Amino acid sequence: MKLKNRILPFYQAIPQLLKFQAISLLVLAPVTLGVSLLCSLLLGLSGKAAVTSGDLGFLFTHWQGYVMILLTLLMVLCYVAVELNALVIYCSRLLDGDTPSVWRCIKEGFAGLRKYLSLRGLVIVIYAAILAPILGLGFSISLTGTFYIPRFIMSVIQATPLFMTGYIIVMVFLMIVALVYCFILHGALTDGMTMKEASVNSRKLVAKNWKNFLFEVICYSVLSLLAAALIVLVFFLPLFIVQLIPMAESVLNFLNVFFSLLLTVAVLFTMLETVSFVIIKLTMLYKKYASEGEWTYEKREKKHHPVMITVTALVVVLCIVLSIGGTTFFDILFPSKIDAEIIGHRAGGVEAPENTVKGIDVAYELGAKGCEIDIQRTSDGYYVVNHDADFERVAGVSKKPSEMTLSEVKELSVDGEPVPTLEEMLDASKDKVILFVELKGETADEQMADDAVRIIKEKGMQDQAVLISLKLDVLEYIEQKYPEMQTGYLAFISFGQIEDTPFDYLALEEEIATDDTIAAVHAKGKKLIVWTVNDEDDIEEFLTSEADAIITDSVKLSAQTKERLMNRKPYEIILQKTLSLLK
Repeated sequence: MKLKNRILPFYQAIPQLLKFQAISLLVLAPVTLGVSLLCSLLLGLSGKAAVTSGDLGFLFTHWQGYVMILLTLLMVLCYVAVELNALVIYCSRLLDGDTPSVWRCIKEGFAGLRKYLSLRGLVIVIYAAILAPILGLGFSISLTGTFYIPRFIMSVIQATPLFMTGYIIVMVFLMIVALVYCFILHGALTDGMTMKEASVNSRKLVAKNWKNFLFEVICYSVLSLLAAALIVLVFFLPLFIVQLIPMAESVLNFLNVFFSLLLTVAVLFTMLETVSFVIIKLTMLYKKYASEGEWTYEKREKKHHPVMITVTALVVVLCIVLSIGGTTFFDILFPSKIDAEIIGHRAGGVEAPENTVKGIDVAYELGAKGCEIDIQRTSDGYYVVNHDADFERVAGVSKKPSEMTLSEVKELSVDGEPVPTLEEMLDASKDKVILFVELKGETADEQMADDAVRIIKEKGMQDQAVLISLKLDVLEYIEQKYPEMQTGYLAFISFGQIEDTPFDYLALEEEIATDDTIAAVHAKGKKLIVWTVNDEDDIEEFLTSEADAIITDSVKLSAQTKERLMNRKPYEIILQKTLSLLK
């Protein structure tokens, strides 16, 4: 197939796909807003501010929780009906040379939901809503498009060879399954097959044409990457060029904002059309294979698209208006100062043996303002610092702290450093860093809370220590009994007004630490920390956000990144700020 014929169907489909996206938004936005409001109302009726990773049991123990689950499932099905079913039908008719009605396709998409009333249908929904976003392969919906395996889970997988091997095997298996059954929706929605018939048909088509199929998949992937790179280059080039031309600062700032906004729009367009283009490509292959090579794309008559021209003009005008505003309030909108602080994960992160006194010393020397540690209770009632359930990974002993006495623990070493007690870590951090003490593991209970508060007060470090935990009930106990103590709640799942929880700090996993959540937490006078931020791109993203701090294993890299960000050029600040709008 000639290069022109590989590109032409996508190019000619752009106006219709944008129309589909706009109408889909009109349909799905009220659904999303309505479900969110209803779930918030249900939470209010139950007396809860939010459902988080620390109290997911609420969903299965209260009637409000069951209703919330049902509403969420209905919302997912709405997205499947519009963004998968209707889009497959729309693309199929578009490639046949028709001018399909978006509304009619959406109506048929909802009617097609009855096809999912089977085990295969349920698997497809789970794949589209959860697995496809994680894999980055196949059909997916925008509602869950940002799903990924949390960093703290991936770090455990990557650190354990057995887990990593299993992870790779599962990922490869799922990718193969995704490719083998990639035509299932086409058979079910455009050719009237049952899900069972469509799955068998998809498998046969891929098996019969596997050489051409793999070739087409590889070609599409390469061309997609090249196209994305070209779009970024074309829109970034003017931004680069204006830096080389001497001009007044106000003019330069205007052009920087303008071209950064145009680049952001281009990237947004590319992201929006990714799934649509995937479905266009699969639909072309399905028609080709189902007709045994007799189907070919009929080039559409070249037309001018007044809607496209009007939308483009409006986008340019809007970018100009926003650029004027951005130039006027430049220092407010694009501050160069970085206020977010660095907190060493497990004391000093990777810079020193984890959860040791040396880790605190190294983190302090590197510029960290805080250190996070994990405490567990020994069999004789002392508190030692260790992250895992046992000492196998760090000290080669497969015993839990609760199975050992303090003297036995003191015989262990972590890369040559002794396992410290809570008291020793408090002494090491005093007047240096804030110590975030995580109440960890099976011994994290009210007794641990009482003892930790007592020890911190004995050291006179109430203002330099924060008690944190994944266990919501333990933190609520501390808040009720010791309101003078600082507390922080660790969460990696959240729905509702988490900012209304009664804690001084909210430490959120990267995915749920959105700009809106950060703003809501600050509006309540609380602080927000993002964990565990290790990749350089993620470090840069959250250091330049409104978050108060990041917890990281990469303390040195974070300090270097912060120093670099403090010395950014104006166009770099603008570009980073505008692209963050896509998050």
